[in-house]
Amino acid sequence: MPDAPDLAMPHGAADLPVARVESHSLEIREDGGFLGDKASETAFRELLDLWRDRLADAGSTPFGEGPTEEIERDDLDEALTRPSDPDEAEALERTLDAFADDLAGVLDRFLHVPSWAGVERIVCGGGLQSSRVGVEAVRRAERRLRAKGHCVALRSLHHEPDDGGMIGWAHAAPRSALEGGEAFLAVDIGGTNLRCGIVALGAGAAGPQVVHREKWCHADDEPSREEVVDRLATLLLDAVGEAERRGLRLAPFVGLGCPGLVRADGTLAGGVQNLPGDWTEDGFCLPERVRLSLHEIGGRPTVIRLHNDAVIQGLSEWPFMRDVTRWAAVTIGTGLGNCAFRNREATRFD
Repeated sequence: MPDAPDLAMPHGAADLPVARVESHSLEIREDGGFLGDKASETAFRELLDLWRDRLADAGSTPFGEGPTEEIERDDLDEALTRPSDPDEAEALERTLDAFADDLAGVLDRFLHVPSWAGVERIVCGGGLQSSRVGVEAVRRAERRLRAKGHCVALRSLHHEPDDGGMIGWAHAAPRSALEGGEAFLAVDIGGTNLRCGIVALGAGAAGPQVVHREKWCHADDEPSREEVVDRLATLLLDAVGEAERRGLRLAPFVGLGCPGLVRADGTLAGGVQNLPGDWTEDGFCLPERVRLSLHEIGGRPTVIRLHNDAVIQGLSEWPFMRDVTRWAAVTIGTGLGNCAFRNREATRFD
């Protein structure tokens, strides 16, 4: 691969090809914890659990006897769109209202932070957004934000949340690293799941698309950090083989996304408390660990970049944000990821 200036782009870079990252991973503390924790899917489940308990005291068992964390999103969607049990409908309605209040409150605080000043639109991703319940929560939160005086539109991802954390690398990767390739590899490490996929660069209206994906719910297995890294390496090697079987020419690039604050050298400074083990340990550098397993793709040295997962998922929405200057993204998952962007003037409307 010929030397190119953009290959000097560091891990966790603020200046990306299409936009500047004004901030990410805001950690505003409140009541002894992090403000964002009030608007995560974990918090949504805790609210639902509270209302199930209150109705149980009156002799009802909305959503059965099982634990709240095991209720499927499809069952919640059913209770929202085709309610057959009035107690389930009430528990969900009260949960949605309380969660929308909390989400609007968190976003209100973010919008008063200088790096979020002037944000015109916020895209909401994360696991909860794969459900109708998640979309409804965002709709209600937008109404509450407007009542607080914010003229900000809230939108759900156009892509599946599982794919957004990989597709975003099409807009974040060094351009020269993608030259000559039809697709590239991407990984999204969350507090519950690890996703690995092949992203086809596409062209025209279709744009980048995930054409192959593997998903491991590591929370079910309670692995160590080393087991996660080993599984990640295996999934990447399998994806290389899958690309060969499909006849896809891979660019020598791997994009890695995970929660937390990413240093320029690829180490993590914090915000990874939801991942298994200690990812901030001195000497641990995820990109270098991946490089040991996949130092070449197609006979060319592999370029590996690590960035915050909310930044990458947010950037998957960039084609739909080109008509504004300032925008932001949140990921409603195990925690609440967040980031704010300023579009590069040269990329708007081109």
